[in-house]
Amino acid sequence: MDRTWICHLAVLQELCVVRGGRDSDLSVAGGCLGHRCGWCRTLFFLLDTGEIILLTRISIRYLTQVILVLTRILDAHGLALQWPGAYCVDSEYGCCVPKYGYPAEDFFVQSFTTFDLSLNKAIVRCNSDKPFDINKCSNLITMHEQLEPIENNLNHYWSNIHCPRTDGTSTWKSEWRSYGVCSGLKEVDYFRAALNLRKNADVLGALAEQGINPDYRLYSTEHIKWAVNQKLGVMPGVQCRDGPFGKKQLYQIYLCVDKNGEAFIDCPKLPKLQCPEEVLFHPFHTWMLNATSPAKIMLPTEA
Repeated sequence: MDRTWICHLAVLQELCVVRGGRDSDLSVAGGCLGHRCGWCRTLFFLLDTGEIILLTRISIRYLTQVILVLTRILDAHGLALQWPGAYCVDSEYGCCVPKYGYPAEDFFVQSFTTFDLSLNKAIVRCNSDKPFDINKCSNLITMHEQLEPIENNLNHYWSNIHCPRTDGTSTWKSEWRSYGVCSGLKEVDYFRAALNLRKNADVLGALAEQGINPDYRLYSTEHIKWAVNQKLGVMPGVQCRDGPFGKKQLYQIYLCVDKNGEAFIDCPKLPKLQCPEEVLFHPFHTWMLNATSPAKIMLPTEA
């Protein structure tokens, strides 16, 4: 995919003072950025290579700052699904019951990143001024009303079991500000897309169908990849972390998703993921969570 380059001028002072003392006029049009100010004019032409050629430069008194911004193109998403059993065992402080109640005994959404495949890099904070608002939306319908069909699933399948325990809002806020704002989706649609993909992937079910279960046993990393591939038709990435008995354990399954956030695709290049030939699949049960105060038990539902 060709790269798209956009040139921005950040004006901190008056760029051009003309004979009549008129203010400068900054305009962007036709694939180039021009500065028009009476008899003085600066024109930058953008090449498809990303280079900028100064075509004309006539009498500029103040040119404070020119910023070139490489605008990455969203053409994929990365869905990281975390196995909570691995986190609980390896975390220094263990894991805690979230304030909203017990999570599901299943893979969680850990992140839903926006990605530029041509650069093989995540697209991050491309619109950092776009707020995370869990209370309202631009159409004046409260975010609570919009999230209501998926709120329970957010709590149980995009859960934060870190200690000290939280209500998950900080996790969702960070994901939205980092990646959601780059997805082109509305806030509720971004979270719904990730939850639907997690449900459709059903990694725990895909592994169980091939005899791979969270039971302290060692499993071939390639067998784990094959099991997911058999169900989804794409090859996943597998991430491990330290586990008991001096073994590495299954921690994350990484999947690539199309730019619309709807269908799984093969990753042209997977992130650098570390796993040995065999990994331990540690069990996860809610009794493994530390409860510092009583938590209301709510059973997860699928939207």
